[in-house]
Amino acid sequence: MGVAFCWIGGLILVGVGWAGNGKGGEPAKVPPFPLFAYLTGGQSSAMVGYSPAELDPRIEGNHIRLSTASIRADLETLRPVFDGLVLYGYHKASTPRILLMAKQLKFRAVLVGIWDPKSREELEEVAELVGAFREDFALGVIIGNEGLTFRRYQPEDLRRAAHYLRAKIPKTIPLTTSEPLIGYKSPFVRDFGDFLAPNIHPVFDRPQLSPAEAAAWVRQEAAKLAKETQKPLPVKETGFPHGGKEGFSLETQKAFWMAYLKEGRLARSPENPDVWVFYGVAFEAFDLPWKAEATNMPIEKSWGLFSTDRREHPALSVWRQLAH
Repeated sequence: MGVAFCWIGGLILVGVGWAGNGKGGEPAKVPPFPLFAYLTGGQSSAMVGYSPAELDPRIEGNHIRLSTASIRADLETLRPVFDGLVLYGYHKASTPRILLMAKQLKFRAVLVGIWDPKSREELEEVAELVGAFREDFALGVIIGNEGLTFRRYQPEDLRRAAHYLRAKIPKTIPLTTSEPLIGYKSPFVRDFGDFLAPNIHPVFDRPQLSPAEAAAWVRQEAAKLAKETQKPLPVKETGFPHGGKEGFSLETQKAFWMAYLKEGRLARSPENPDVWVFYGVAFEAFDLPWKAEATNMPIEKSWGLFSTDRREHPALSVWRQLAH
């Protein structure tokens, strides 16, 4: 797949004419949400998709057995490089401890995930969690992850969940949902919530691309989607596994992130500064062997920037350079 680039003044314009830079620049006006201020404020914001390294969530009791010391060790490993977390669901035995440890370690932002929008219990407890930590983080709530595409719930379930949360949590906390790129062909998904948070995976959608081509394709698709919808858009998931299939290695993972981040973490629409793409989310924190078992896809255990025992992979060096 060919991607057109044009160098202008040291910046790269990709596809739809968006320019990026490493610090983001000054927004035209104050963003309506603290989360948006965090993502666009010009500081070295960097988020990472986080599931505890020592947790297999398929077994209910594992959330209880997961030690607070393990959570803290995870977050201490991440904090020198990342200051924001992206979570995927809520569990009363683990999620509040994650946010408490993140507060102690001075993380700045959290995207709280709701796995099952049909669960009144999950909605109620996320609302309580947000209320408890509203002063400590720039918060957003992602209602569901790929559940429309994989038919775990329906649009009406998302509408009801959003209606419930909007009445319970401060209006300064934005809501969204998350789907694979193909899901954004749906007008419902495009219109839902205050911002878009797509999962854009060239490994699945464009497997023939080299790491550098794959990175350029993700940035182009994200910019195109933001322009078409006129909505802010952090790319919630993208990346390159470092194993599990021929062609995936520690070297190709690093090459992907080098190409992806060299153009900067923030790109604004030249026509509307309130429309932007944030590319500063890493997927994901730790290798998770249980995901390969659950999906029968070997690559699913190898997305991490750290191994299961918290040893860093070479790709982390790309992110580490941004933190200094």
